Amino acid sequence: MLEKIIKLKEQGLTIKQIAEKIESTEGKVKYAWSKYRKSLTENKAVSTESSPVAKPKKKKAGVTVSAPKQNEIVPALTAVPSLERDAFGMATHYEDDIIHAIVQSPTAVYVYWELSELSRKMLETHYHASFDSFRKEMRIIDVTLRDYEKGEVNRSYQFELPEMTNTWFVRPLMPNTTYIIEWGIQTIDGDFLPVLRSKPVETPRDEPVVDGRFSEVVARWQYGEVEQPEWVEVLRPYSYFDRIR
Repeated sequence: MLEKIIKLKEQGLTIKQIAEKIESTEGKVKYAWSKYRKSLTENKAVSTESSPVAKPKKKKAGVTVSAPKQNEIVPALTAVPSLERDAFGMATHYEDDIIHAIVQSPTAVYVYWELSELSRKMLETHYHASFDSFRKEMRIIDVTLRDYEKGEVNRSYQFELPEMTNTWFVRPLMPNTTYIIEWGIQTIDGDFLPVLRSKPVETPRDEPVVDGRFSEVVARWQYGEVEQPEWVEVLRPYSYFDRIR
């Protein structure tokens, strides 16, 4: 499979196009290509360090030749891994901890996330297990008109994600609803540990506006019955949730 990936990459195809060509997933293709690129970088670094130091040349009459002095240490080139780039020269990842939820329709949200190598190592060190052994999950939380800082939610559910995945379409969702999306792992105790959390996103209405579900809370704020709008969520950086059994 790697030979096919290399050949197609040289032709300028993207990860997605290659996955379709060889009937595989984008995650597997990206992993194989990244591993191949890393091996090339390591081999280049080893060959550079093991190359012999050139002997100093003797001076010729009337000509001064600059050369390293005897016993002078010539530093080897430091191989800096470059970011993987697609056919258009754009980086395919940036080694950051990010998660973005983008509303696609009243009933669908597109989620993209990326976990840095440092965070992966921290999880492995803490749980004494390889990152590949963790069960990856996504948690969908309905926080419409709720104070999430106090742990108030309307409903939530979670599901397992395929390995080597960093994008997902979440659907079906409820229109005119505020959601928070979390990506995390299942601990050895069977609990959900959120690692990445999106900002709140609100799905649009799918019907004509009449009074609206927020009309009552907006009116209370307008007439000074509450100090701040009740639809504003304040998020804590991290929270720990027990699985509903």
